[in-house]
Amino acid sequence: MKYAVIGSPIDHSLSPVMHNANFKALGLEHDYEALNVDPSNFDSIKEIINEKNLSGFNVTIPHKEHIIPFLDDIDEQSKTVGAVNTVLISDNKWIGYNTDGIGYVEGLKTVYPDLANAYILILGAGGASKGITNELMKHVNPKITVANRTLSRFDNWQMDINKIGLEEAEKALSEFDIIINTTPVGMNNNKDLVINLDNLAPHTLVSDIVYIPFKTPILKAAEGKGNPIQNGLDMFVNQGAESFKIWTDLTPNYEVMKDTVLNHL
Repeated sequence: MKYAVIGSPIDHSLSPVMHNANFKALGLEHDYEALNVDPSNFDSIKEIINEKNLSGFNVTIPHKEHIIPFLDDIDEQSKTVGAVNTVLISDNKWIGYNTDGIGYVEGLKTVYPDLANAYILILGAGGASKGITNELMKHVNPKITVANRTLSRFDNWQMDINKIGLEEAEKALSEFDIIINTTPVGMNNNKDLVINLDNLAPHTLVSDIVYIPFKTPILKAAEGKGNPIQNGLDMFVNQGAESFKIWTDLTPNYEVMKDTVLNHL
């Protein structure tokens, strides 16, 4: 069987080494590669995938929403979120799933077990934020707060959340137990902080969905204040493990997947 991840750019992705290590550990003669699909050429995605004879693929930035019109069906999570990161190809049908949310929450529970009572602030209102918010709402009692620079980004959100701007979030930081950055700020040698952490409470966990770099500027700033931090490694491995289950109905070797990514970092 052949699998892939599509995105643009995609050279940085560790999905191929992670999945291929898992295949090898399980004795499967499968193969996984990274495919750079330029947005200007996305209308040809059916031809590109069919030419590769894939049984499934992952979808990353900037195609998680663009892929939906090409799918035959999507799961409930994807419908709520409006984004897909995993596609199963079965009987010539393309079925979309979103494993980002469950991947992130499974990782979060390992460092913050008492999720039910946590007051959570999520930074950013893109596809990843939607997926994580939707999944967290199944585990958390207090209403989740999502902050974004432009509030119009929430116009197509159907979830019952608190919606605020970043300036308001900065002033209210001390009220939260967990702060999750889902924005790309801090990637690609960007040294900016998405928000100022002056009002951060000493106990607050600061989390980022990015795993390259291993510590983004917001995580370094939080760690410098003595706060607990978590990067996006667990989310990356967990969402990949969930994708593997969808494609194969098999249990992945999670330890091999995580160790492989760690070794490459």
